[in-house]
Amino acid sequence: MLAPKRPRSGKSKFRVLYLGSDLELMAAVRQILTQPDYRVVTCSDRESAILFLRSRIPYDLLLIDLDWQGTVGLKLARLAHSMRHRKRMPKILVSSIDLSSNLKASARKAGVNEYVMKSPPASVIEVIRRTVEKRER
Repeated sequence: MLAPKRPRSGKSKFRVLYLGSDLELMAAVRQILTQPDYRVVTCSDRESAILFLRSRIPYDLLLIDLDWQGTVGLKLARLAHSMRHRKRMPKILVSSIDLSSNLKASARKAGVNEYVMKSPPASVIEVIRRTVEKRER
């Protein structure tokens, strides 16, 4: 007699939307934050990013790469923050350079909760984990 099949869960515990094009960073993130617990969705063009943000797909975190398109990332953070269904979603800004105080202020105004340097990738991964797991409690 065959054992009954247990239904497989197709849902991830946490969904992260990454707006950027840093393949090395995403490879490092995906190596540590693996499925089924984490699902990292990447988007590398502005128009698709807007579609993702407007969609009803639930995300636990928005990760924006400042190196990707500069201040366009901040505009997308502001857009997400203005949307009722995305307002409370944490927004993290990653950058390869330390942010100036003016840029940090602009990021806060855009709804960014935290910023982190890309290098080492472990710091980005730690911020992602801490942020989404804190929301789960």
